[in-house]
Amino acid sequence: MVQAEIMLMSKGTEKFNLDEYVMSELYNTYFGGGLSSIVFQEIRESRALAYSANVGYSSPMKAEEAHYLRAYVGTQADKMPDAIKAMQEIIEDMPVSEKQIAQAIESIEKKIETSRITKDNIYWTYRTNKQRGFEHDLRKDVYDRMKTATPDDLKAFQEKYVKGRKYTYLVLGSKENINMDYLNSIGKVTQLSLNEVFGDEAVNKP
Repeated sequence: MVQAEIMLMSKGTEKFNLDEYVMSELYNTYFGGGLSSIVFQEIRESRALAYSANVGYSSPMKAEEAHYLRAYVGTQADKMPDAIKAMQEIIEDMPVSEKQIAQAIESIEKKIETSRITKDNIYWTYRTNKQRGFEHDLRKDVYDRMKTATPDDLKAFQEKYVKGRKYTYLVLGSKENINMDYLNSIGKVTQLSLNEVFGDEAVNKP
């Protein structure tokens, strides 16, 4: 394959943290997800380094599990070093647009206002919140926080929970087209076979 699929993965806080969960909604909406997000606009539209790009700050489904940060870039193999560097730079030094942050806040509020939990989702939502250690709908915490959230709050979240992380890099692509010297320069490289990635049954399927 000519394209390189790249993911940067970082394990964060070891247990469910309500503040992280709440502010990650704003972080993801503003920074990492969708065509209007900062990551997509910077990596794909402005710098033309990727077919697709996104960042997701995920919260665990259970109280004793960890938060994770994942950053994805799909790019041409020869652009891989530049794409990784660009992603690293933008994660470490998040551009701040007050207008776009305000739009992200409004988007989250409207989504909560217009969505309804019905039928069997009532049980599953309750069960997830219970596993996280809460007896109420956590959307209320998100909604209430968005009422007072500011660009400084988002920047503080980024500084506390995102900046300075260490990452594991997952790269999928043709070895002949991948710059292995570059990968070796950013960390220890472990190569996996198709069987290890996809399983024997999938690889050997007639």
